[in-house]
Amino acid sequence: MPRIAILGTGLIGASIGLRLKATSTGDGLEVVGFDRYRDHAQGAERAKAVDSIVRDPTEAVRGAGLVILAAPILAIRELMEQIAHALEPGAVVTDTGSTKAEIMRWARELLPDTASFVGGHPMAGKTESGPGAAEATLFEHARWAIVPSPEAAEDAVDVVAGLAHMMGAQPLFMDAEEHDAYVAAISHLPLMAATALFRLTRDSEAWPELSLLAAGGFRDTTRLAGTDPAMAHDIAITNRTQIIHWLERYREALHRLQQQLADTEDEQELFRLLTKTNIEHGAFMSGAIGRKEVGEKHWESVPDSAMLDLLMGGTWAERARELSRRADERIAESERRARSGGRD
Repeated sequence: MPRIAILGTGLIGASIGLRLKATSTGDGLEVVGFDRYRDHAQGAERAKAVDSIVRDPTEAVRGAGLVILAAPILAIRELMEQIAHALEPGAVVTDTGSTKAEIMRWARELLPDTASFVGGHPMAGKTESGPGAAEATLFEHARWAIVPSPEAAEDAVDVVAGLAHMMGAQPLFMDAEEHDAYVAAISHLPLMAATALFRLTRDSEAWPELSLLAAGGFRDTTRLAGTDPAMAHDIAITNRTQIIHWLERYREALHRLQQQLADTEDEQELFRLLTKTNIEHGAFMSGAIGRKEVGEKHWESVPDSAMLDLLMGGTWAERARELSRRADERIAESERRARSGGRD
């Protein structure tokens, strides 16, 4: 009977288990789980995400052809140390960690040459944690980053790609440094930005009043501040350099926006920025992703003025006229004040 070991039965591990059990009915697959937190282990067993729970990770991996490390990032190193001597010859080991460079280094240092490590990162999740939030459909249509070690056997890479397909996800092959740089921008930066925004407002003396007014926009923007703190901390300290890089670029972008807001002489440029962003965000939400999709289905660069005029039609023209009127009024008011010597 083939055995798969899932070490870590929280949201991700339990969701993988649920999908495995849902898609492998009748083929004799055995899914064994381990979690150092008893409530997670018991929750996964109650949800039928695993066939059985064991109390020791080495017991889980004995006889397993595929081992999935679905624990928090820093816990993955400890698990590697614990299971290294118990892995079956030819076993395939993968993980679901949100950063890859450090995990790939640990695998090279700790795992035996008789096993193949292929890093993985499903780009899906929730702010809710634990097996109670698990879903068999969690990974549907998601990208599943696959980062093979140079030593990994080709059939081991195929096994992990097959796992991603079984989860309903699309494999995306990357190297570790590339992965960490990109997810820092589109996953870790939003997490840190949400944390900063919530802390800024929560620490304000006006928070009692602010919290009464906070509605959908604030809740949506700060949703990631509810990420499990252990997960957020592990991400931060294992991808520190890349996150700092993107935080610096974000600060620069905020400064440019601040300057445009302060420029009362060119309000059209601010409207143009907001319009471009609205159009491109709409394209992204409608499926303009990846080089091929963006290049073939949508424009390859920011729309120029003619394109904006075409897309916005009368709305753009009317806004331009309104902003011109505002500029004319400011000029007239300035001239009036100059003539009166500023006496009013």
